[in-house]
Amino acid sequence: MASGNSSGMQYLVDPGPNITLSAPLVCFNPTSTSAGGVWNGDSILEYSFPRFIIQLLLIVFLTRLVNLLLQPFHQPRYLANILGGILVGPTGLGRIPWVSRKLFPLASVVVLENMAYLGLIYFTFITGIEIDTAAVRRTGQSAAFALACIVFPFAIGALAAAVLHATLNDEAPVNLPSFLIFLGVAFSITAFSVLARTLAELKLLNSSIGAAAMSAAMLIDSCAWALLALAITLTQNEGDPAATLWTMMSGLGFYGAVRVIVRPAADWVSARTPEGGAVDDLGASALLIGVMVAALIADAIGIHCVLGAFIYGLVIPGDSAVGAALIERLEDFVEGLLLPLFFALSGIKTNLGAVKNIAAAGFLIIIIVASAISKIVCCLLVANLYQISLRDGLAVGLLMNTKGVIELVLLNIGRDQQMLSEASFSVMLCTSAMVTALVSPLLSLTVRSPQRLASFRRRSVQSGRPESELRVVIGVHATRHVPAMLGLLDAANPTKRRPIFVVALHLIELSSRPSSMLVIHSAATKDGTQQHPTVTTSSSTTSAIMHAFESYEEHAAGISVRPLTAVSPYNTMHQDISAIAEEYHAAIIIIPFHKHRTVDGGMEPTNPSLRALNQAVLTFAPCSIAILIDRGLPAPSRLAGPRRAALFFLGGPDDREALALASRIASHPQYSLTVLRLLPSDDPSERSDESALDDEYITEFRLQYVSDNSVVYAESVAANAEETVALLRTLVDGGHDLYIVGKRSGDESPLTAGLTDWSECPELGPIGDLLASPDFSVQVSVLVVQQCSTAVMGDSETVPAKSTMTTSRGRFAMMSANKADYRTPSLVARRS
Repeated sequence: MASGNSSGMQYLVDPGPNITLSAPLVCFNPTSTSAGGVWNGDSILEYSFPRFIIQLLLIVFLTRLVNLLLQPFHQPRYLANILGGILVGPTGLGRIPWVSRKLFPLASVVVLENMAYLGLIYFTFITGIEIDTAAVRRTGQSAAFALACIVFPFAIGALAAAVLHATLNDEAPVNLPSFLIFLGVAFSITAFSVLARTLAELKLLNSSIGAAAMSAAMLIDSCAWALLALAITLTQNEGDPAATLWTMMSGLGFYGAVRVIVRPAADWVSARTPEGGAVDDLGASALLIGVMVAALIADAIGIHCVLGAFIYGLVIPGDSAVGAALIERLEDFVEGLLLPLFFALSGIKTNLGAVKNIAAAGFLIIIIVASAISKIVCCLLVANLYQISLRDGLAVGLLMNTKGVIELVLLNIGRDQQMLSEASFSVMLCTSAMVTALVSPLLSLTVRSPQRLASFRRRSVQSGRPESELRVVIGVHATRHVPAMLGLLDAANPTKRRPIFVVALHLIELSSRPSSMLVIHSAATKDGTQQHPTVTTSSSTTSAIMHAFESYEEHAAGISVRPLTAVSPYNTMHQDISAIAEEYHAAIIIIPFHKHRTVDGGMEPTNPSLRALNQAVLTFAPCSIAILIDRGLPAPSRLAGPRRAALFFLGGPDDREALALASRIASHPQYSLTVLRLLPSDDPSERSDESALDDEYITEFRLQYVSDNSVVYAESVAANAEETVALLRTLVDGGHDLYIVGKRSGDESPLTAGLTDWSECPELGPIGDLLASPDFSVQVSVLVVQQCSTAVMGDSETVPAKSTMTTSRGRFAMMSANKADYRTPSLVARRS
């Protein structure tokens, strides 16, 4: 017999007189998943699915809000997620009776926990892909930092476990050996992904601090997962050595099977993926389903589903096309929606009101702080051993105290396995969050260097000796920028007598997305010692970019390339570019225009943020800057025919810098150079000191190339901006490969007066904007040059008073030219 009320809320089923029940009778609502609608009088909070949606929206809103509030303080998103989770739990909104009774009833936690663990296994799968096992094997001296930061905190944790064994868990007895390992691992963990984002926020990715800390953190992360597996095995097989042995052997067999089966499958999917193309949907879907299969098998053999997902991700190479594609498909949904559920679940388990034994809680906090201090002390000792500055050792020690999801996983497992009481779990989670929150402000104080820019001497192409090495920073965002940059680099004619040192800088936006971590790890030298720190990427895009520059280095004489990767938010990326230019004493930075060429020959924006980045570089760079508008500048080729470049000279420091760069192009055997000087039609006697300086530079340039048939020099007169535009339209043609122009004309030249009012891109200057305009008839690549601004370096720096051009006969002294000569168009030489 069945009975129920009018709304169908409960049903009781009578099994009949001849049927014996072997289980208790359960009452349930078969329509409890979704509501029938508010018009039927139903409350959506009484049904599981709409209640879950409301829970999810609330959790995501709170974590995003806290993250927004913490951004000005450079705090990691991990901390925002923890605080958002605590706000949901009994320490925060859970104290409101209606919230705990209606919005987060005990029955709904089961659904929330299942979804949270689904997100967690996919997040740990992503973490496994992020771990670069090759980087772990070549950590070099960073292994000493990692070993010190594991051994001593582990010892402190184990000692505390022995002392606080009964106090930390007063709810149920627990195996002491497993508890020792558990607490030791909890104190020695360092989160690689959180640490890397902290370094990026503080602009330390390209520092020796960043290189050492990331290598050590990656090694610690790998060891922590292995120790976590051991702790879980000992806990779940308490008092049964045979079961413990079988579990450990099964875990090793599981790892071997995953490596034998999954790794070749991932390589096969990558091999079938065309370069730059999308990964096959069937292969990607099969690999993503395999994550759940691996988690299920790992849970069945007793090593926890989270570890199964991590091992599965560990065997998939992050530098492969399939690794990057899997992360791209997962990261937004997993980290944006599902992972906050796990933090909320941790927050629901966190109840500071359950802390009754204040003395025990205080002692636990002291132990946690002591383990953090021990990491700092150990890093100082290692730094002294390797003759690293104590300031850097202190910074590495602070970074080793960053915590992440792996510690939260460990604490939750400890709570679920009853190794931690509610009070000790709450104290450890909150103290861990506080320690992580202190890392960024203390680190910023430790590495602050107020004299950094003041110690850098302003540099430019013009101020360097031509026979000395020209140091250039070339920034690229994508592979499409590489051919034109290499073509421009080759046009500068690197030779053994006039070498060029290039920092090939791949610029990558750093976000909170997990895929950002695929582009962060340290590179070590062959002998294992750390030379200048670098951050490289395991992504295929960066590999292709760096391979192109290194291939050119192998085939060109007089050039050396230093590949680097700058991973940073776009709004602060100019600081990374400036810091690298400063560290390598670069004379000029060359960056691509924010628009790229389309198939029909037009120009469209690549990313709106790139324009703001270029403007920031122009404002704050400690050396000269050039923006390349690529319209098909050919890549280097010794088999190519003659190429032509033209310089439009209106006067001023930017034009003189452009002339200094063009003089290197003039010496290239494949290039012919045309220098067109535009002169105002005013009285020669009224010419300013700036114009006199222009005359000296032009005179020296003409003398340098007086016998060179590949160089053409001409002068023309214009009265105003309209005549300047008309003159440029009549003189340019489609036979050139490159136009070079300075950004600003000196003394507010009448030649360009009024042009800036119509400029679409003022950062290019009036002439550069005109040449790059789609209305201009000739589609030729343009290089806009700006000499370093004195505002960047301060008033103490002055513009070099003399040129440094030389010829084979030696340095020319500055020569005053005949003023009358400037009204006569002249040719030094013209190619027939």
